[in-house]
Amino acid sequence: MSSPGTGPSTGSDLSCEGDACYWYQVGCMIGCPTCQLDLDHKGCGGTNCCSKSEGLMEPTNNDPEFRTWDPHSQSKNPDEHKYNPWRAPGKAPVADPCGVASGGTNPGTYAAIPQGYKAGDKGSEVLPEQKPTLWKAGTTAWVGWGLSAQHAGGYSYRLCPKDSTISETCFQSNTLTFATANSSIHFDNSTSHFEADKKIITRTYVAPDGTQWRTNPVPVCISSTSQYPIHGSPTPDCPTGTMFEAGFTEFTQGFLVPGGKNRFSVMDKVNVPKKVGSYVLSWRWDCEAADQVWTSCADIEITDEPVPAPAPTPTPPDGTCPNFKPGVDSCSTKGCMTRDESGSCRECCEGCWWIYSSEGNMCVEGHKTGEHPFHTHGAHLFHV
Repeated sequence: MSSPGTGPSTGSDLSCEGDACYWYQVGCMIGCPTCQLDLDHKGCGGTNCCSKSEGLMEPTNNDPEFRTWDPHSQSKNPDEHKYNPWRAPGKAPVADPCGVASGGTNPGTYAAIPQGYKAGDKGSEVLPEQKPTLWKAGTTAWVGWGLSAQHAGGYSYRLCPKDSTISETCFQSNTLTFATANSSIHFDNSTSHFEADKKIITRTYVAPDGTQWRTNPVPVCISSTSQYPIHGSPTPDCPTGTMFEAGFTEFTQGFLVPGGKNRFSVMDKVNVPKKVGSYVLSWRWDCEAADQVWTSCADIEITDEPVPAPAPTPTPPDGTCPNFKPGVDSCSTKGCMTRDESGSCRECCEGCWWIYSSEGNMCVEGHKTGEHPFHTHGAHLFHV
């Protein structure tokens, strides 16, 4: 078992080192018995993934404080995302608690496939075991994740003993609790390793079964104040305002849209169980703006022995585009900022959209405000 981010990568964007962001599942709605993993159908294709007779349940997360998409029901279709995973955290099915390669089956040209695997591979079955991160029993530990495609929703951290069957049932029976009242932002260029650079507004959702979840702290940009009169403050990336008050401004809607990549991780401290042993840690993100669940795993060893401080991971320098003029030069011919070892584009210049393709990644012209091309992959790098 491993964090998918430990392997080599070809053709992934910079926020997806090791193809960590290509392990998830599409077509998942609350109460349904299974996910519809058909990438050709784009998950459930804009319809409900199952019927009420098959298990589709009514949302339990209805408080605007914990909603991340249209929390005050101001849009023209406030029920558009009613049955997506975050509306009842933990109640949408997953195909694998460590993610599915490419999010499903039947990948097309633009479906991102992690290097060395095929679409539909289950993370818990194919990912190799890695050297574990050490946690001191009965103390606290830092965990974190990064976002580069906005799907709203929230997340939790769970453990499963390695001597048990690695399953969603095992993880849900061992959900970790948060040790502090606030999440924090850790910037890539920070001189510290895990310590907080900025504490942010934190919303901890306690599900009916008592498990703890936290909302994705990066809000979606609103399209207009007339449609969303109740909204969060404007930010550099969201000049009109946001779906909810963020409490910090150093964020974008992600790498896949013009505006730039996020240069931080969302950090939390969790309480470490007292029982020593070997575990798999699972991070689960239930989306609200998509019928998707993102899951990623890492190896953990809980010990009574002293735990050394982890070594810092160097941050690669940002690329530049000295010869590209936004609005003048073509994104497709001159808009690539950096390339990987194979020559495939990894990052686009300002004003260009990055598009994954199995035939070679590309940069395309920026869209008008509010227009977004469809992406099934939303790059999210999970780390401990």
